Order: sequence, then C-alpha cells, then structure tokens
Amino acid sequence: MMRLAILSLSALALAACSSEPAPQESADEFADRIGSGAPGASATLDPSQPDPNAPNFATDTPPVGVDLTQLQRLGDVGGVNLGPRQGGCTFMVDEQELIIAVAMNEPTLPGKAVVRVGNQLVMADAGPGGLAAIKRGTTFTGEGFTVQVAPAAGEAQSRPARVAVSDATGNQQNYSGNWICA
Repeated sequence: MMRLAILSLSALALAACSSEPAPQESADEFADRIGSGAPGASATLDPSQPDPNAPNFATDTPPVGVDLTQLQRLGDVGGVNLGPRQGGCTFMVDEQELIIAVAMNEPTLPGKAVVRVGNQLVMADAGPGGLAAIKRGTTFTGEGFTVQVAPAAGEAQSRPARVAVSDATGNQQNYSGNWICA
C-alpha cells in the first residue's frame, strides 16, 4: 500500500513538473527572437527605424537640426506618458506605426500624440474635441511642427488615411497609410 502511495505521489509530481510555465525570457532574448538587436546586426541605422539605443520616453522638444517632417517608426513607446485616455488611434504605413494618438471621451478635452523624429520620441497636442476628434482626424501641434491626420470618411475601426507633416519653415511631407482606432 505504501508503495502505491509513493508511485501515485511520484506521478503527481511528474505531472506538476510538466505543466510548469516556461521560464521568462529576458528583454534581450525577446529582441533576438523577433529580430531586433540580433547578434551581428548592421551598425548602420536605417533612417526608417528608430535607434535601438534611443530612450523610450518622449520629450516636448524635438532634437535640433533634424528634418521634422520625416516621421520614423515609433518602436518602443513603453516609457511614454500619454496621460489619461479612454481610447486612441494609430497611424500605420505598411507594418510600421508612425503615430499614436489618444484622448478622453470628452469633447472639451484635448488629445495627445507621439511621433519619432531624429531618433527621438516627441509629443504633440491636439485642441479640444476628445476621442471623437482623434478618430475623425485632427491636427496635432508640436514644437516646430504640425501633423494633420485626414482619415477616409466613415466609422470603420481601420480606414485609409493621409497624414501631412509640416515644419515651421513650410517644408511638408505626406504619408499614406491606415488610421486604426480603438
């Protein structure tokens, strides 16, 4: 009887071991698995990609001497404080996120957006209008630049959109992609 009890406990212990979760991977392991930061990666930066060593928090002031109309892939935005929000939208060109915009569902409150220019995350503000204005498309203003978002008409969660980014000197760059809202 004792031997049967030991065998039963051994079987339970083996079952418990086999259902243990896999160990957590580190951030470096995750980056290697998805292909960013892979060993032997080229040291030359692709201008459409963020600098992997750039901080992941946003500032109100863009870097000096960069073309503010050249949006870059956002990359890691984990440290960006977009403040309170009840929803938002993302502008995507192909598979690259270029803008994240958020707001409260209150028409008297402004919205916020984050973009990356010159390998730096930079904040921009929208006027009052709340989440409805963000979803409809609006203009965001940052220090020395504006971002005008013009999605196609409708209420679909994902719509084609045109974005025009202008700097203080009048230079402008247009982007076509999708405005995806939640």
